[in-house]
Amino acid sequence: MISLHPHGGDTMAQPSTTYSIAIAQHQHQQHRQQQQRQQGHEADDPFRIPKFFIAGGLAGALSRTATAPVDRLKMLLQVQEGKMMSLREGMRVMAAEGSVRSFFRGNGTNVLKIAPETSIKLALNDHMRHSIQSDGAEITPWQRMVCGGVSGAVGQGLVYPLDTVRTRLAVCHSTEYAGIWATAARLWRKEGVAAFYRGLVPSMCGILPYAGVDICLFELFKDALLERYDGEPPHVAIVGTGMASSSIAQFVSYPLALVRTRLQAQGVGGRPVKYSGMGDVFRQTMAKEGVAGFYKGLLPNLIKLAPAAGISWYVFEEAKVLMGVDPRS
Repeated sequence: MISLHPHGGDTMAQPSTTYSIAIAQHQHQQHRQQQQRQQGHEADDPFRIPKFFIAGGLAGALSRTATAPVDRLKMLLQVQEGKMMSLREGMRVMAAEGSVRSFFRGNGTNVLKIAPETSIKLALNDHMRHSIQSDGAEITPWQRMVCGGVSGAVGQGLVYPLDTVRTRLAVCHSTEYAGIWATAARLWRKEGVAAFYRGLVPSMCGILPYAGVDICLFELFKDALLERYDGEPPHVAIVGTGMASSSIAQFVSYPLALVRTRLQAQGVGGRPVKYSGMGDVFRQTMAKEGVAGFYKGLLPNLIKLAPAAGISWYVFEEAKVLMGVDPRS
């Protein structure tokens, strides 16, 4: 017998498939409308920017203080040339200064620097993202990266002189520089205003990819966690996400951070002024130390950065929630 409907099975399946597609499109549209309503509500909050400033400042200050000894160890390793200093030798240098406070030298300046820098970076990044999303468009990973990079560069550029003072305090013996204001006054008196901005170019070149990759990856990872755990991801997952995104970003930008530190530290403690600029540091480091020279201090930096970044992002997210900011916004 010849069937009058040889493709009858496909004909029956087609309405079901079409119905499923229609349902999926409707759900996606509802989700987009919910996001747009949420964005509009958040944009109407007159205290949104101050909330981000407070959350960012707390995140930066708490995370950096918790990891200050490892940060100083990283800087001591970065400024060493020729034979590479071991982690144990770096610890001995700090311990030889005679007190627990020596492990935290430069942390006061670091907190004064990182609190406003993190505040500016995260508040500006949020403002830029919402400006892009104002018409309801979904923000792309590249747009996230640009927003993060630009906001990071603005934040670091505004507080850069404090970073120079912090570096001097971290790499010098306690008898050479007495504290934040004494260091700043000595720099001003002996080396002029330009000394506060040594290494600014490699710093800006480094912060653009670092902040861009870090913020972009964290936001993408966080969105996935929020989706998976219905808006309430485990605390440890947020910490782990912050550690992963910042570690990847640090590896990408670390050579530029090393160049910046060497420019900032030259001429200190009897060290010669041997670099004429960013390009000269690259040439001499490559000629004398090879590619490995650009990653001196990377291990202690990652040891410091991973927990510091995890703590920072966790404190930031929790502070936002406590102040009434929706984590999805």
